[in-house]
Amino acid sequence: MYRVNGLLHSEGTQGAARKSDAPMFLTVYLVLTFALPSNLVIASLGSVGRPNTLFALLGLAWWILHQLQRTKSFTKSFHPLRIAISAFLMVALASYAYAMVRGLPESEASPADAGLLRLAGWAGILLIAADGLTTREGVRKVLRRIALVGGLTATLGLLQFATGSSLIEWIRIPGLSVSSELANIDSRGGFVRAAGMSMHPLEYGVVLSASLPIAITLALNDVTKRRVLWWIPVGLIAVAAMLSVSRAALICMALAFLILLPVWPKQLRRRAVVVSALLVAVIYVVTPGMIGTLFGLFTVGTNDPSISSRTNGYSTAFGMASQQLVLGRGFGTFLPAYVIVDNQYLGLLVELGIAGLVAFLLLVSAGMFCAWRARRLASNNEQRQMSQSVLASIAAAALAFGFFDAFAFPMAASLLFLMLGIAGALWRISHRELADAQLKEHLKEEAAPAGND
Repeated sequence: MYRVNGLLHSEGTQGAARKSDAPMFLTVYLVLTFALPSNLVIASLGSVGRPNTLFALLGLAWWILHQLQRTKSFTKSFHPLRIAISAFLMVALASYAYAMVRGLPESEASPADAGLLRLAGWAGILLIAADGLTTREGVRKVLRRIALVGGLTATLGLLQFATGSSLIEWIRIPGLSVSSELANIDSRGGFVRAAGMSMHPLEYGVVLSASLPIAITLALNDVTKRRVLWWIPVGLIAVAAMLSVSRAALICMALAFLILLPVWPKQLRRRAVVVSALLVAVIYVVTPGMIGTLFGLFTVGTNDPSISSRTNGYSTAFGMASQQLVLGRGFGTFLPAYVIVDNQYLGLLVELGIAGLVAFLLLVSAGMFCAWRARRLASNNEQRQMSQSVLASIAAAALAFGFFDAFAFPMAASLLFLMLGIAGALWRISHRELADAQLKEHLKEEAAPAGND
């Protein structure tokens, strides 16, 4: 990618990749997303006024500017993630246009505008990651920062768990106002449910479960003198996830762990099982009653208010979806005032219809395919594990979307689209490396006869 306004670089001649500014851009995005309370916004802009949303829209403008100014193709003409995100955005635009032609009540018009802008911003982050991360070192830098974000989020959550206070009420930034969407400290089974900087403990749990496979893989493959330090985020995230008192966090963390296992040596798998058992034992001793509470989350059945509140709204949601079955009623228009189902996939069915739900499932599948394909093309065990960790992270976040309306929560949605973009970068890098290897082999074969002569 050629430099555009000092932001993006690209692959040079013969497949070599030059320095890119995308890792720094994505690092700033991570800071704006995870280091600021989610309830701080520019009041006049509403939900679009979150700093990370505005920065993401800047990223989309950056990417578009590059596409307009570049003089030649820098990537393969076919990229599954590019096709998938384009299809999803086209469905969202079509649904928005149909909703405006049909006519929306005033209470839904503004959320529809804001929803479309949020989607555009997330798409910008995906594309910046997929096209701007041109080397494995660039990908590794961003993954390290995701692991650090997970570790810091876990640290704040553990402090909240210990003190019973959010610890972030004092944070005020000039120009930003506190919205009504406050990150409240909840409780369940007598235990504090931490939320970190997020809007809800469930979103906090999603961040932990999606960042854990990245942190584990980085710690396993670090060969520097600092390798011991990379186990600190792993321990913090694992403990915080266990203490989050969240079914979704535990299920998603278990899924990520199971996806990582196939690329680990047998001896490492055994150690992982032993360490997991020790972690449970430590939590059992340090926090009496926690293990019983966690077990009860999966045995309480429909008597749990958090489950019944979801299922009670399903019939209403399906009824609304049936009215606009193909394109839905418009992204962002399924307001909490109507019904709360805590299921993003059902929410997409209502807002974007069957077309939107299928397009989003294809988008997630494309990201998982890119990571899987990168793993298959990897030339060493570290590359295989890194690609598998990205696959595990995407799968964990995507599964969590079935437990809450994730697009209304900036951290969870932002992390998923960023991980999808990283999967796209790995897909492109692995194919470039394969093409370079094949070219070298071909040149070697052509040079062999001349050498013999």
